[in-house]
Amino acid sequence: MTNLLVSCPSCSEKGYIDVSEESLKDVKRGLLAVNIPPNVICSHSFIIYIDNNLVIRDYFIADYQFQIEIPVLDTLGEKKDVIVPEKYLVNLNLIKLNVSANLMTYILKSIFLKKKVLIISEETFLNNIILNFFKYITQDNFYLDISMISNENYKQEKKKYKDYMVFEGSTIINNVKKLINPKKLAIEKDIVHRFLSDMDLNSSLLVLRNDINKIYLFSKSIVDAINSLDKKEKINILKINKSLEETHNVKINNLYLEFLVDIVRNYFEINVPSIFESFHDLL
Repeated sequence: MTNLLVSCPSCSEKGYIDVSEESLKDVKRGLLAVNIPPNVICSHSFIIYIDNNLVIRDYFIADYQFQIEIPVLDTLGEKKDVIVPEKYLVNLNLIKLNVSANLMTYILKSIFLKKKVLIISEETFLNNIILNFFKYITQDNFYLDISMISNENYKQEKKKYKDYMVFEGSTIINNVKKLINPKKLAIEKDIVHRFLSDMDLNSSLLVLRNDINKIYLFSKSIVDAINSLDKKEKINILKINKSLEETHNVKINNLYLEFLVDIVRNYFEINVPSIFESFHDLL
């Protein structure tokens, strides 16, 4: 056992946890995810990600304890034995070690909102690696517009990026129309955690891409259902969801459905009522 000093990302309270050498055996590439329950360090629950040198590379505040039920679609080939092309795997470990969990969450949220993204970073060697990573996971689904810039250049050209979601490290520098609420990113955080905690590079990338494909497929299906309605027919998202579940043979819970509704509103720019409004329309 090794004692590891841990600091809570919420309140900065510090304490030690025990990490066994056995749990680190498979951490040759990627990171070991360790869940810190409430009352171990403090009253908060969070995740730490450790590399094979017992260095804590990232912290993540756990929303819903990462027990969100994400629908599974067999049609997307959600199997770990599918082989991802080597060119997408070769630098994946650098992504896991250098792109923080919060930054990845913010970028995914921005993509789902169809917003241009600017990353402020001095690590220029990562620029193409990061871009290729996001190109792969959004291939054939979401529109992608990501740029990287140094801090100095950003200060000089700040006005040029007023319509961009701008991030530096784990910090939101520019939040267009305050579209990102860090306290309401449960689905995005769950997706990122699944990716980071899977130490098999191939399966982790495959699952991440499938999760994003799924989101696009479901949200686009909602859009298609809305567009097929008679002009006088009122949109009811619960009715549409029932049809969606039957078509794809899945169960979509309300948290995930509301997440999809947000994408329909922002990415596809269709004004759709909330689950709450749809429920009252059924009464």
